[in-house]
Amino acid sequence: MQIRPRKRMGFLLIAIAALFLWNADIAVFDLLPDVIGYSLIALGMSSLSYLNYHFEESAKRFNRMVALSAARLAYVLVLFGLVNSVDRPTTMLLGNFVFGVLELMIVLPAYKHFFEGLIYAGSRAGVGQSIFKPTAWSKLWSLVIKRKSEFDDRNTAVTATESFSFMTALFAVLKILLNVLPEFTVLTEQSEKVVNLYAYVWMFRAAAVLLGTLVGGIWLLMALRYYIGVLRDCDFVQLLHAQYMKDVYPNKDLFVARRYKLCSLLLLFGVILSADLPMDGVNLLPDLLCAICLIAGIWLLRHYLTAWKAALAVLAAYFTVSVLEYYWQIRYFKIEGYSAEAALKGAEATEAHTVSIVFSAIGALLFVLVVASVLRCLKEIIRSHTGYEIKHTDMQTYGRMNTLHKQLIRGLVPVQIMAIVCALGSVAYTVMIPYARLGGEWFYVLASLMWVINLFLSVVFVVIFSEKNNDIMEQLHNRYMLTGVGSGEQAE
Repeated sequence: MQIRPRKRMGFLLIAIAALFLWNADIAVFDLLPDVIGYSLIALGMSSLSYLNYHFEESAKRFNRMVALSAARLAYVLVLFGLVNSVDRPTTMLLGNFVFGVLELMIVLPAYKHFFEGLIYAGSRAGVGQSIFKPTAWSKLWSLVIKRKSEFDDRNTAVTATESFSFMTALFAVLKILLNVLPEFTVLTEQSEKVVNLYAYVWMFRAAAVLLGTLVGGIWLLMALRYYIGVLRDCDFVQLLHAQYMKDVYPNKDLFVARRYKLCSLLLLFGVILSADLPMDGVNLLPDLLCAICLIAGIWLLRHYLTAWKAALAVLAAYFTVSVLEYYWQIRYFKIEGYSAEAALKGAEATEAHTVSIVFSAIGALLFVLVVASVLRCLKEIIRSHTGYEIKHTDMQTYGRMNTLHKQLIRGLVPVQIMAIVCALGSVAYTVMIPYARLGGEWFYVLASLMWVINLFLSVVFVVIFSEKNNDIMEQLHNRYMLTGVGSGEQAE
């Protein structure tokens, strides 16, 4: 399935994204979620990413920002759902600092490549008035901007792209700093030698929000002005559209390679999230997260599969059972307050534990079927999109390709075996959990170590799946490299 470019080449979505990114965060709360803004940018970059190397690299990083922003939302839920109020301030500092560093490592290169992609596209064709027009206050900007681009002449006025690029980097850094710095006051809370600044943390946060809102408002005005200018630059936008329709859209194989690369990441995330991390009877990585990732991966691949409906049906059943099992875990261990050992002491607790075993067994069976369905889809990809493109009857080439397909398909067998082993281990843990703390005989020792054994098996499962998935990706990439289809830069 080829991706038809939008008439505005995604610039309208990128402009709208600025409306969700300009605001300052209040501690860990983001009133306009960044995940929406970065999702709009990633969607807007979907066509541009095929046009040159810089757009491609920018799109990759904005896709990572979508994942990072979503993870930050999950972190907020964990912060107020699982972390106690005593440890929450320190955890907030640690979380904001880690997420801030990761965001700067991703978002600064993302914007840098985006603007360089615009400069590259406009300079090649000699168009892009909105990209190269001199900015207002050019002499003032020239004092703070160091020109490094090969397309810049130090004797010319500072362009709108240069000034907006500089302001974007400044805004991104200040937004993170203003979010993190107030939380460092928690370090003075337990010290007797310095004033307890954490008692005034909301004053520091309010000052940071006011300054961040001011800087963000200036950036938003510059962003809207810049993107509106690009949208009105009909020659530039039409040039990008024409280049896409001529060099990219006819190459359907390019879309297969890109789409599978994205889907393979989703499938890998799903496999990683299939691991169990039990704490007080509740799985910290509920299987419903695994189901969501796998559903997304198969859905995006559906245009290249014939068995996608059957796979989604099994995944829907697995998701439903996972939700019910997670609800039962919360109710059994958290709401009703049963402990694992209670199943050995009372009829009511034993009955509840039996229900947990039933859910675990059904979930394990469906997990095995889910893996079988996913592997069936991967076999279709192997047969249709790996090997060689045979344009004429060549029995020798056909024989080599058939051997390659059999080798790749046989490599999927260990994945299915490990899925069965992991499923059995999960059921065994649920059955044995009441005995985990009794100690003594070997059975009780095994019960206490069962979650560690399951985690080890899950790691082996992930490693094997990742290895086989990389083999498929490599062969798929080799095929389309041989057919002359590669990155966006090659498509030019």
